[in-house]
Amino acid sequence: MFNGFSAVPGAIVPYAYDWLLVGLSYLISMSGAYVGLRWSRRIRNQNGSIDTDRLICASVALGGGAVWSMHFIGMAAYRTPVRLEFDLFMTVVSLLVVMVFAGAGLVLASRAAGNRMKNIAEGGVLTGLGVAVMHYTGMAAVHTNSTFEWDISIMAVSALIAIVVSIVALWLATTVKTRNQQIGAALVMGVAVCGMHYTGMTAGTMICTGQSYSPSLFAIEDGNIGYAVFALAGTILMIILLIEATHTTSGKRVAAR
Repeated sequence: MFNGFSAVPGAIVPYAYDWLLVGLSYLISMSGAYVGLRWSRRIRNQNGSIDTDRLICASVALGGGAVWSMHFIGMAAYRTPVRLEFDLFMTVVSLLVVMVFAGAGLVLASRAAGNRMKNIAEGGVLTGLGVAVMHYTGMAAVHTNSTFEWDISIMAVSALIAIVVSIVALWLATTVKTRNQQIGAALVMGVAVCGMHYTGMTAGTMICTGQSYSPSLFAIEDGNIGYAVFALAGTILMIILLIEATHTTSGKRVAAR
């Protein structure tokens, strides 16, 4: 695939995508969006207080599933002739960042007081910035014998996409109610999140800095990690979805009494 490439300092590192993993990155993003929409339907109680359980599950599904897992699988789909690994600390930080920002965005967007669209916009800007920070923190986690040179204008476009996507996502999270609407919204959100990620990826050009590098002790190897993340994230999302279904059924029974 990369015949003729020589890892000498200054060489531009070519890349290609594993399209199966690209497809899986969309599938996990769409699934995370759907589960997140299910949990965010009634994120506030009748007295206006936050339902903490719903907030946590929605944040995990949207931030950890729809965005972070999509990003990590998308990174695994990014094939180069040089060896890649991911710094464990920075990778975990990127996950925590996007879940915290997603939760904060949901809290802002679901406020009963004030103008609804203004609340959603404020929450969307906060969440979108979190998505952008997560993306480039995740990129900073890449450990290899190359460095990324960034196109600031494309980075700005990707951040703008992240903000717009987040505003739309929070509007959907606080608006759509039926299962069919949520499925349709999740399909759209999956496309949008993937669009932000792969746009952001075009902002970076890998420049070789040496023929080899020293592997880190606390790092995640590339290899089949994308499939492992897909399986783990998919399992977690399924568990959260089953809990939501049980939670909803129990609530209906209590209301019927």
